[in-house]
Amino acid sequence: MGRSPAVVKRSPVAMGWLVSLWMFWGLFLIDAAFKMQPKINADRTSTPSLFDPTSGDTALSQLQNSTNITHVLTKVTKTTAQETPRMILLRANSLPDLKLDVHTLCVCNLLVEQCDINCCCDPDCTASDVSTFTTCDVHIVTGDRELCKHEAAIYLPVASKVVTLTNPSIFCIKTNNYKKGSSFFTPELPSTDNFDRLVKQFGGFSFGTNEAPPSTSSSTSNGYQYGMPIKVNGGYLKLPAPLATSACTDNNPAAFLIDQTTHCSRRIHKPTNCTSLPALNIKNYLNFKILPSPNADWNSGIPVLLTSIILRSQKRTLIRLKDFAVNNWTPNQVVNVCRNIVLEVKYVIEYNNKGNIINATAAFVLGAIDSSMGPVQQLFQISFIQNNSVGVPLSGNPGYMVGLPLVAGFGPNATVGIIQTTDRFGQLTVMKSSSHQDCLQMEGLRTPVLFGYNLISGCLMSITNITNCRQWSRIIKNMLLGPNFPQSVASFGNTPVQNAKDWVTIKHATSIIQRCGCELVESLVLEVKWTKYGSLINPQAKIVEVTLTFEETCILVGN
Repeated sequence: MGRSPAVVKRSPVAMGWLVSLWMFWGLFLIDAAFKMQPKINADRTSTPSLFDPTSGDTALSQLQNSTNITHVLTKVTKTTAQETPRMILLRANSLPDLKLDVHTLCVCNLLVEQCDINCCCDPDCTASDVSTFTTCDVHIVTGDRELCKHEAAIYLPVASKVVTLTNPSIFCIKTNNYKKGSSFFTPELPSTDNFDRLVKQFGGFSFGTNEAPPSTSSSTSNGYQYGMPIKVNGGYLKLPAPLATSACTDNNPAAFLIDQTTHCSRRIHKPTNCTSLPALNIKNYLNFKILPSPNADWNSGIPVLLTSIILRSQKRTLIRLKDFAVNNWTPNQVVNVCRNIVLEVKYVIEYNNKGNIINATAAFVLGAIDSSMGPVQQLFQISFIQNNSVGVPLSGNPGYMVGLPLVAGFGPNATVGIIQTTDRFGQLTVMKSSSHQDCLQMEGLRTPVLFGYNLISGCLMSITNITNCRQWSRIIKNMLLGPNFPQSVASFGNTPVQNAKDWVTIKHATSIIQRCGCELVESLVLEVKWTKYGSLINPQAKIVEVTLTFEETCILVGN
């Protein structure tokens, strides 16, 4: 004997997560579906299950039918990505930049500082990496297709480029003079007039812009903080960079955790400058020690370790040297040819989780130039890596990608933020069905909750004695929740654990279907609401609410 499962009413405009358990003498059923939460200016004509931030198929079709294609000399490669400023993660309730460059959008870039396979727009992939790809997961990223002319980034394993597309329709927008109309919502920044109303409306959220926090000259902790200038004996670590012109200026400070790549030129006015100009000498970039922390003693400086010297000839052939004796590779002049001139400098700074610098290395490219052929082109690069760190796969960048697991954890904690398990597929799970359908044998058999995927699962449990009803209720609840059920879910697929306000706390509720002497849990409902966030050109999936509901019913067992 059993009872039919309750009918769950669903909104006709949404998908939703639903985990339901049906008991027939303890028969359980789990059902999951996705729900999109309607927001103020959300695109109601879109279908959530077809969510595609790149609009690839439509854009490719438009590219084929375009009446005019103008090639732009912009190559989307790793070098180009390094020359652009690093993307800053959005803080809570901050607004995305409405000005988007199509060549900087890369939704398949899910591995931090690692090359994603078949992701041709990934800035971490070198040209040699891309040449091994069989296809590109993202073929094209377009701008606003309603404009008469808009840019599109085309990605192929053999080459990538940015083109300008012309809209063949006679009804197109020539100029978008209302930039705020490209966003899903109207930005409203706090002021003395509306602050109280915004606090009442948005509760615990903070307000701000996308700008990085200003750097400070001193630190409240022992280690460096983000953006602080790196100290060396005698001043700060400098990275030459161009200013108003392409000429190098040597007063550009290197900032902690900010990767930089600069190109600039130096003009040699006299042949003697080959040997007398410090900026062309390898010693100039090694004759200092880096302080491990801002307040460290001068005697604790870390020397820069020379790891590589590559010699480039005038015909641009490269030879890796085994002799690291710096004195053997200082500049010298033979007639008008200057040899051993510094052409490239690449620093790698290693730091620990306390913000202390523990190691620094440098690699050089030295070359020979004709002093009468014009200025010397130089490249300078600095990058930061954390000690004993491993790249962590993301579930989106920033919005969730369909089919990837929800990011979940415990907290927020006042000191460490969110605590997570290292198993990304075990952070938020539900019970998994099996062939034998015995609930007690299925205990511990779980399946991850994937964004955009509906699921249903169930099992059977036979109950012949209800004298200890509370104990049975605890057993069923623990079986449904599983071990270490999380407390919070990340609003985006790449939300950092330290940004506690960007995590959504899971709400708990109980619904009693029928009351009697023994009320047992019949179903577990897990509902995740999400919305489209950011620009209309590249909307991102953001989770806004997660609710877990236990449904209890009356169980009658005959003698």
